[in-house]
Amino acid sequence: MEPSKLVLWLAEIIVAWFLLFAIQIPLRRSKLRVLRIIIFIVKVILIPATALLFVAIEWPLPYHRGDVFVAVYAALVADVAASVIEYVVRLFRRRRTEEGSRHKADLKFSAVLSLILCACFVCYGFFNSQIIVKNTHTWQAEGLKEAHTFAVAGDLHTGSAQSMKTLEKFCNKINKASPEFLVIVGDVTDEFTSHDDMIETYQILSKIEVPVYFIYGNHDRQPGNSYVGGRTYTDEELAAAIEGAGIKILSDEFVKVADDLVLLGREDVTMEGIRKPWAELTNPYEGTGALIVADHQPYDEEQLAQEKSALQVSGHTHAGQLWPLQFVYRVLLGLPAYGEFEEAGTRLYVTAGVNDWMIPLRTEEHCEWELITLEPADQQ
Repeated sequence: MEPSKLVLWLAEIIVAWFLLFAIQIPLRRSKLRVLRIIIFIVKVILIPATALLFVAIEWPLPYHRGDVFVAVYAALVADVAASVIEYVVRLFRRRRTEEGSRHKADLKFSAVLSLILCACFVCYGFFNSQIIVKNTHTWQAEGLKEAHTFAVAGDLHTGSAQSMKTLEKFCNKINKASPEFLVIVGDVTDEFTSHDDMIETYQILSKIEVPVYFIYGNHDRQPGNSYVGGRTYTDEELAAAIEGAGIKILSDEFVKVADDLVLLGREDVTMEGIRKPWAELTNPYEGTGALIVADHQPYDEEQLAQEKSALQVSGHTHAGQLWPLQFVYRVLLGLPAYGEFEEAGTRLYVTAGVNDWMIPLRTEEHCEWELITLEPADQQ
């Protein structure tokens, strides 16, 4: 995010917080407890609703004013948290001043507390979006003769939410870990990535010293370009940049990454007419080892019901990105938002992603990449 846009976004958060607090002053002075409880419940509901409208629902407004949605979200979280703390404090403290001064003191306390909480929440979310951690996993797989260690990363969103400096640090971490290969599970760039940023992104990724395999995500080819004034690069320019970086693009293609290990890279589920149904895929290396499936989105229930593989790796969800969306996805909607899931014929792992969608604010899991080791199934 450019410094000027970051400053503007921070200003919007302050404005959103001020307006939210100001319109509630008459309510805070009121003795109508039932009304205050109702408003509190409404604010609690608006927190995930605002986050969903920004992150999870595809419509034009977030592309134009996503920063405003996030500003309102941050202000709501701080306001609700302050209300809870203020209520607890009141339980343990009784004022002996007159009613008028009590209200005046309460307003000052509420304002200061809410503003501090808002600042802390935004700072945490921002810095959490800039730190990329390594997660390690070890699983067993049928068909392997020896152990294999490889890396998985996705949702980099460079040129919009992630800086090139952070991308360079990520590449250095991959080289230091020295996996056998890296699988990038889509959304390296998006609609807000300029042509020059796209080119620079793959120039930086070309410095990775192990074989790199890439699958398209739902944003790489800028399908929402009409919301932001058009495309900044063509499909051909994108493919040329990827391949020019020495990265292998997989679009419903199988590749043998080791004598006993096969990788299938799936086309994204949004590409109707291009993505093949699972039943139409034929593994030319059938019986020669374990199969890994890379699929950007983890939501193809038909595929997961039929798939026979050692592991499917996916991204897309950002682990919700904004609290409490992971809870909404997993508990309320029953969707695989983050982590490990046992499916009928495979183990599904959904990574939280290397960065965020559009705005550098992450209040769910850390930004991460995965270092995965698959061992022979009979290994103790």
